[in-house]
Amino acid sequence: MKALDKALDVLEYLMRKGVAGVTEISNELNLNKNNVFRILVTFEEHRLIEKEEETDKYKLSTGCVVLGYGFIHKHPLTKLSAPVLKTLRFRLGETVNLAMLDEKQQYVIYVASEETIKPVKVKSRIGRRYSINSSVSSSKAIRKALKGEAGFVFDYEYDERSGISGGACVIRDYKGRPIGSVEVIAPLYRLSLKTIEEEIRPLLEDAALDISLKLGYWD
Repeated sequence: MKALDKALDVLEYLMRKGVAGVTEISNELNLNKNNVFRILVTFEEHRLIEKEEETDKYKLSTGCVVLGYGFIHKHPLTKLSAPVLKTLRFRLGETVNLAMLDEKQQYVIYVASEETIKPVKVKSRIGRRYSINSSVSSSKAIRKALKGEAGFVFDYEYDERSGISGGACVIRDYKGRPIGSVEVIAPLYRLSLKTIEEEIRPLLEDAALDISLKLGYWD
């Protein structure tokens, strides 16, 4: 199992870093170079990583995408959330995201989205991972829930530097545990704080409740 732990540490490091060589991985993870090389070769044979010919460094390959796609589209949260996201996007006309809390409760990962059809839109967050301590609304809402705040916790983001505004509500599983969030984001000029609080928040709370009930939640 220790060998498997080391191999997964290497894969996770590449996920975080993007591109890295044998020496760098060895130094950062305190692993023997030969072990790192064997791990990388094994992952390459299984098409989970690939080697850049120009730099001799390694990066994740499409095999990881296939694995991630299979996980996301078969997970109950994404399957049961799909119609709710579509309805919410139709009602608001803005991008609606679904974020999932990782098992270690360290990150929120964006796993599904219904994008606005408006010409000006926020850059997609699909596939992106944010620290639970980040300032995106999903991280903020889930962080509050993990600290014990009850119900379908809401929080917002209104960032003049990035030009993004929006809000998110926590989704809970059948045991009442926070497992993700439903989120609406848009360019700053389209969503004022008043609009977020008075119009977006009630619809997000309803959507979070709807998804949670589909997952077996019952207070």
